[in-house]
Amino acid sequence: GSSLPVTRRLPAVDLPHGAPLSESVCVAYGGIDSYDIHALETAQCMSERRKGGEVGIRGVHALRGAKMWDLLARPEREATRRLMVSALTRSHTLPVEGGYMTDRVTVDWARKVFPEALAYFVEHLDGFRTTIFMTSIQDFNYAGLRSDTGEIVSCQMYLPMPTRGASTADFFHPLVRHIEDVVITGKTPYPVERTLLTSGMTLAAVESLHRGQVLVETPEMKVRYEVGAESTFWRD
Repeated sequence: GSSLPVTRRLPAVDLPHGAPLSESVCVAYGGIDSYDIHALETAQCMSERRKGGEVGIRGVHALRGAKMWDLLARPEREATRRLMVSALTRSHTLPVEGGYMTDRVTVDWARKVFPEALAYFVEHLDGFRTTIFMTSIQDFNYAGLRSDTGEIVSCQMYLPMPTRGASTADFFHPLVRHIEDVVITGKTPYPVERTLLTSGMTLAAVESLHRGQVLVETPEMKVRYEVGAESTFWRD
């Protein structure tokens, strides 16, 4: 074979602006009131591009372990299960044995290898759903379901973390550039309402866990906003 280095470029995926979307899922990692907000941001930065824009949320239900898997197994969660599997297949850090995948990625496989996974089930005011799963993988993966075609749009939100594919965490570079743009133009390069919404999602999820994994209603989170067609994907 060739001794030349092979360069691979991941496809850049934006959810088409105005696409009919019924549900978003992110499968990621991290702790409660910590990296969970990054998983919510992963889903929301795609979901907010859906037809009609964002309208806010009515409630959040946080569950872990057997309780979570039992809810996920319900008939009305068939789409959520499909999206979870699709997101997992985008991961580069799935559990392996002897250097190989342990089995085909399915819901049953995921329940076996991530028995204590944590999930936040978020219900939006327009019937849209967001679900994040916090597992023992080490990357952030998105899947969204188009309601018009039934197509799943999925991708990995690539974060070049030191010791895992990169020597520097270069996602701070575009962050600083955005800060500079705010100072120069006086305009934010992304919808700040997203941060308000995902912070409220996180707060409600933490409260849900604190109350014993019950549904927490969020009448205060009627956060409405729409984004333009322009992409905020880092393309420099």
